[in-house]
Amino acid sequence: MGCATTTVKITAIALNAILGFLAIGAIGWIAYNADTETKAFVITAYITCAIILIFAILGIYAAVRESVALASASAVFLLILAIPQIVSTCLVLHQYDVKSGQEAVELAWQANNMDALQQKHECCGKSSAQDYVHLSQLIPPSCYLDLQQTPDHLFLDGCIEKLQSFYESDKMRFIIVSWVLVAFELICCALAVFLAISFKNKQRRMEF
Repeated sequence: MGCATTTVKITAIALNAILGFLAIGAIGWIAYNADTETKAFVITAYITCAIILIFAILGIYAAVRESVALASASAVFLLILAIPQIVSTCLVLHQYDVKSGQEAVELAWQANNMDALQQKHECCGKSSAQDYVHLSQLIPPSCYLDLQQTPDHLFLDGCIEKLQSFYESDKMRFIIVSWVLVAFELICCALAVFLAISFKNKQRRMEF
């Protein structure tokens, strides 16, 4: 095997390993944010990341075994996986753009369901704790860090601002994770094609 092929083989193993770790990381990220996404999105994301992980392992095995069939299969399936992922990423990004922190907080406020929101995002009221004061209501325990109702534990930021900031950060994380995964898939696909051709040529040379 030529020096170039050996280098590509090692690179393919390393990049597939990184792709696998990225898929595992993405699964962890999805699990952490599962309560902020729709059930359909979470299930689809889990399945997609699991498939990416499987093909990353397949790519490593194909390179180690110098298998033409496995390298070819890995290249084809990674390409097939990358195309719909690009499309779905663009579609999901549109959904992130229309998400409104104000709308989510208003719904929670009207339903008297602010406690979980306030504890998770460390905020109080729609704009501040003064929203409760203006309504002559007691500031709820969920407005305090660790539910300790002392002035120095009171959350000062309103939930609309905090939730909108969370959505923007969440969107940025999603963009980075999605496009990094797609980039690695396409690179690993190209390397798999190169290795499949190289392994095939090596087999032909050994036949003579």
